[in-house]
Amino acid sequence: MNPYALVALVVLAIAATAQYYLGTKKNRVLTSRMSGALEELLKPGNTNYVNIGGSIGYNFAYSLSGDWTKAKGTMTLNARHSLLYLPFSLLLGVRDRFYVNIFTKRKLRGEAHLVEAKYLRHANIDGVDSMDRADAEVGGKRFAMLWRGADLSGELRAVLESLAEPERLRHFCAYPETKTFFVHLRPKEGNIRDDMSAILKLMPKFIESKEG
Repeated sequence: MNPYALVALVVLAIAATAQYYLGTKKNRVLTSRMSGALEELLKPGNTNYVNIGGSIGYNFAYSLSGDWTKAKGTMTLNARHSLLYLPFSLLLGVRDRFYVNIFTKRKLRGEAHLVEAKYLRHANIDGVDSMDRADAEVGGKRFAMLWRGADLSGELRAVLESLAEPERLRHFCAYPETKTFFVHLRPKEGNIRDDMSAILKLMPKFIESKEG
């Protein structure tokens, strides 16, 4: 074998091995950061994490108390451990993602969505054309606010304005049929604490009052 080719293969092998260990370590730090923040905010009674694809991420499920019954979701991370795949994934726009569904025993006032405008057609909202709509722009990002069943435009705007990094939000939803809140974020360095804290504080605004 050509000695230069051999050297190149050895260098590539060393680089790939280093990338694997460093990328795996980085992804573990990020998942730990996200799960730690969410557990601190929701204070679950029980937690369950199921690994998906090695260092790619986790599915999780929490049991909750009070007005909240359970939470379940997914954390998926970029393939930082793969020297060959990582550059292509970055070029394709693959980024870390965080999804969570939080269920309540209480009745919601109506259906509401706060969606990044360019993501709207991917949000799979049934009957989107029949919903009331208003648009807003924060931090250079355009968002669509959609609602039906009750005028929740003010509550949606409050959520948007409360976010520490609104550009990280893809989709917030209050869905009355399943008594569910859904949040889709694109975390930066695994940071979800501030945005999730703001959203959780405002979620009760979408729930019918006990007196009502």
